[in-house]
Amino acid sequence: MSVLRHLSIVTFAIAGCGAGGVDLPAGCAELLEHCLIDQQTCVAGPACAPCPEGQFAARSGRCEAIEGDKITHNFNMFTAKPGEEILGLCQSWTLGNATELWVHGVELTQDQASHHSNWLFVPSDRYPGPDGTWDCSERKYDELTAAMAGGVLYAQSTQAEREVQRFPNSGAVRIPPYSKIISDVHILNASAKPISGHARLSLYTLPRDQVKVKLTPFHLTFRTLDIAPQAITRFTAACDLEGIYQGSLNTPVDLQIYYVLPHTHKLARRFFLEVMGGPRDGEKLVELAGFDSGARGRAYDPPRSLDGADGLRFGCEFENPTDKRLHWGFGDNEMCELLGFGESKIAFESGVSQLRPGGSDGDVRLIEGPCATVSFPYSFDKAGGPPP
Repeated sequence: MSVLRHLSIVTFAIAGCGAGGVDLPAGCAELLEHCLIDQQTCVAGPACAPCPEGQFAARSGRCEAIEGDKITHNFNMFTAKPGEEILGLCQSWTLGNATELWVHGVELTQDQASHHSNWLFVPSDRYPGPDGTWDCSERKYDELTAAMAGGVLYAQSTQAEREVQRFPNSGAVRIPPYSKIISDVHILNASAKPISGHARLSLYTLPRDQVKVKLTPFHLTFRTLDIAPQAITRFTAACDLEGIYQGSLNTPVDLQIYYVLPHTHKLARRFFLEVMGGPRDGEKLVELAGFDSGARGRAYDPPRSLDGADGLRFGCEFENPTDKRLHWGFGDNEMCELLGFGESKIAFESGVSQLRPGGSDGDVRLIEGPCATVSFPYSFDKAGGPPP
């Protein structure tokens, strides 16, 4: 796929050297930004190339080591038949950590045709039963309840075979003592051959005294998608956060964004995230053109502040060549959402509950919707103990 169709987030100056003054191969000064979009570096050719395991693509133009102590777990093997989609299963890893873990980086590698996966942590006595693979419904697992009981750790880009979620400025997510990591399983084998493989998850942790920023999650979702057949439709959501911060903390919006992960399926032509309100209204935070199966998680260094803003505006544009209406969902349906981590005293979930026509932009149908946002205080000292 042409790099011109890739994600463009937060441009930075490149003039023959990387941001850290490192000499780049010929032609990489122009290409490096596009390589970073898919968490790759630029090598002689010039060409984009992935970094080896244990490293991340830095803005300097080099592959650099992910800092921290590494803890790795290999999950069960799966085999998916040609065209098969596997849903409704969960997989878990009980950490057995007697002390808290400050996770500075997460590295996922998978060769099982994982379409997407969300990774959370909960107290080890929640959803009792053996680790490995199990039926989510049998243990009454759902992501929102799990997130409230523990927290959000990581989400995988669509079909990405390797992805690194590394926070700048020694930022980290806290996992309490005696926790369990749980992920949903969503495998989609779009090939004509069976695929067998498994997922491997590595956590990179820092000592507490080395953590400079404690990070909280936020989630934006457009679950009311209604994509007309044989048409191009752009959905835009306005998520007011000012009232949430004033009501919870009696302060204006106080959020420094460190990492974002957009998520769509193959019909998406565009994903965007921007500042809403205030003197920087409309400032782009994410502008994603087209779709591919690259690692699309992006860290901001320095972080992007929402000081003076009213909230966030986000959305997706889809081209539906089929004769049927499509909605939020699996299979042939679509999604439009984003997971983020930032420095904030509250976590929040924003979702669109109603749609209204917004006119047109040339041949693009416009649909708008306000966000309903739920916030909750985020504890950085939540206790954890061994299961009874």
